Amino acid sequence: MDKKLKGGLALAALAVGGWFYYMPYMAVHGMQEAAQERDATRLAGYVDFPVVKENLKADLNGRMLQKLQGQPFAAVGAVFAGALVNTMVDAIVSPQGLAMMMQGEKPLTAATTERTESGSQEQGKETGQVETRMGYDGLNQFTIRVYRRDTPNQVIHLVLQRRHLLSWQLVEIRLPQ
Repeated sequence: MDKKLKGGLALAALAVGGWFYYMPYMAVHGMQEAAQERDATRLAGYVDFPVVKENLKADLNGRMLQKLQGQPFAAVGAVFAGALVNTMVDAIVSPQGLAMMMQGEKPLTAATTERTESGSQEQGKETGQVETRMGYDGLNQFTIRVYRRDTPNQVIHLVLQRRHLLSWQLVEIRLPQ
């Protein structure tokens, strides 16, 4: 085989491998842009909303039931907890909620309070306090870890999975304990 052909094939393989490796990073960038622009249609392409909601509901219901265990009115509490969890999940798993999590904010507190002009200026200053770490957890799983510098133990995990070989979608949100 010709040296130029071998070199060209090696370069092409390297380019395809690099592109394949950076696909989830490009998906995260697209998610951030769509979330900041509040473009629900574009964001829906990056998020499997039904799967995310079910995973989050299961996690939150498990936490609520664990806290209610041993209580005398646990059955009544479980009914109210289920309704509360559904409301919380709807607030979190939305374009606005995801945008807030990607900026290190708690979506539930902002969903219940109105923002003021000065509040958004303060929020802009606090954005620099947000740390984001990303990386592969396996060949088909990629995790974004978002936390504030002042509370490094309160990490939000956004888990993406490979879909159809070339695309990535958010499938799970793990909230801090």
